[in-house]
Amino acid sequence: MKVDRLLSIIVYLLNRELVSARELAERYGVSVRTIQRDMEAIDLAGIPIMSVQGPHGGYGIIDSYKLDRQFVTVDDLFYIITSLSSIGSSLTNQKISATTEKMKSLISGRDERLLAEKHQKLFADFSMLSGPSRQPELLRAVERAVDENRLLQIEYTNNKLESSERIVEPMTLAFKWRSWYLYAYCRFKSDYRLFRLSRIRNPKILPQRFRRREKSIEEYLAHKEKWSSGTTVDLVLAFDPKMRSLVEEYFAGEKSEEDERGRLVVRTTMPEDGWVYGMILSYGNLVEVLSPERVRRVICDLAAQIHKKYAKS
Repeated sequence: MKVDRLLSIIVYLLNRELVSARELAERYGVSVRTIQRDMEAIDLAGIPIMSVQGPHGGYGIIDSYKLDRQFVTVDDLFYIITSLSSIGSSLTNQKISATTEKMKSLISGRDERLLAEKHQKLFADFSMLSGPSRQPELLRAVERAVDENRLLQIEYTNNKLESSERIVEPMTLAFKWRSWYLYAYCRFKSDYRLFRLSRIRNPKILPQRFRRREKSIEEYLAHKEKWSSGTTVDLVLAFDPKMRSLVEEYFAGEKSEEDERGRLVVRTTMPEDGWVYGMILSYGNLVEVLSPERVRRVICDLAAQIHKKYAKS
């Protein structure tokens, strides 16, 4: 739409001193003549456009019109922009990108150098959080359903590897325990659930809307209700001393102490499913489950099955 293009051009120009008509034409997929007409329309709307001739010329918005940002410092804008850019690299959300551009427009030309220097000292990239190649599309579909309050039909596989088709009321997209989850009211189970996005297949946004229910994700987590079809488990894990650096990195913020054998004992809460068992087994003989006893038995049985499989060969 022309209005959307004009608004985007305004924000783009606010971020820069001068931009050539050719660059704008290539960016927005229109002709140079269309860009010239857009500049006339923006100027007639009351936003003063200046035009500079020559090989290094182009269009720009006069400095006196740009927003006075005395209420925020360069440091404030740097952390806001860095946070938005980092989240945007994970969610690939166009609205986040547009908001980032708007925040950049608050930076005057004399502060751009300071911002560039700060960017060299702090860089954050959360793109890995978007997961496998198919997950960005899944994230966008789920986010749209949440934003529009529309019912979502999904195929879901629980931690027992049982697959079923669900219709859910998507309420919150959450990043928890190093994975993306969808907090929703499941009409199949008639209860609130947290669905791990990596286990969702074939999401379909339905035309029907729903009225958002009252229980927030914070309330849900505070009461330690069910995650998907499993439950949370309070783990006490003892790690070999040589694992200290990795443990402190992975379990940052968790309660930990050193026992009489020099092992690092970590207390944490996680969803009890196949993933958590795999995580424990990934440490091999460098970790021991101290409690609960039932998890010790599960790990022991799984280790025995692994041994039996490889002993055959």
